[in-house]
Amino acid sequence: MSNRTEFLDSIRHRTQAGRYKPTKAPDSAWTRTPERPFATPPIEDPTARFLEELEALGGHGKRVEDMDEAREHILALAKEREAKLLVRWDVDELEELSADEPLSEAGTEVAIWRDLEDFRDVAAKADIGLSTAEWAIAETGSLVLEGGVGKGRTVTLLPPTYIAVVPVDRLLRTTTEAFGKYGGGNLPANLCFHTGPSRSGDIEMSLAIGVHGPGDVHVLLVG
Repeated sequence: MSNRTEFLDSIRHRTQAGRYKPTKAPDSAWTRTPERPFATPPIEDPTARFLEELEALGGHGKRVEDMDEAREHILALAKEREAKLLVRWDVDELEELSADEPLSEAGTEVAIWRDLEDFRDVAAKADIGLSTAEWAIAETGSLVLEGGVGKGRTVTLLPPTYIAVVPVDRLLRTTTEAFGKYGGGNLPANLCFHTGPSRSGDIEMSLAIGVHGPGDVHVLLVG
């Protein structure tokens, strides 16, 4: 009983105006100090930094010379994963990739956003999702994905393996640059920052990969 009484007294003490003095919040990576200002050293090689950060997150990145090399990489990955179904965005860059027919010939069916009435059901059964990205961020290894016509979110979330094909001229150095692209209310209907494979640690503090999204993430920087 005494423990209960002490506990309730402590609550009463803390809830009385002027008596509770919260402790100083712990320092964090985003706290400005003389030793650690907000400014970070400039990123000299954005491509190398992006690939390094993505690999550190458990993702896989590669710079390829052109769309032909990107297509060959996707074909090899589909074969390695024994993929039976790939779903992709309906965008010009992936039409230019010209991977649909070679994938079909190799035994991987290709479903395109525009051809489906209930895309969620198909995406949930797919082995690979394929999209582009509006931007890639070197600082964090992140992708910036915009929703819109032909750009279904389920393509990037439901298949266990996800591939993004991104022109290297869409590579930004920092998240600040990325946020700057959407200043002044210039926002699409949906905007997502994807950073590496899906990670969840909310159950018994045990890290799980691929629970709320793809666990196998590949980014091809083209150019």
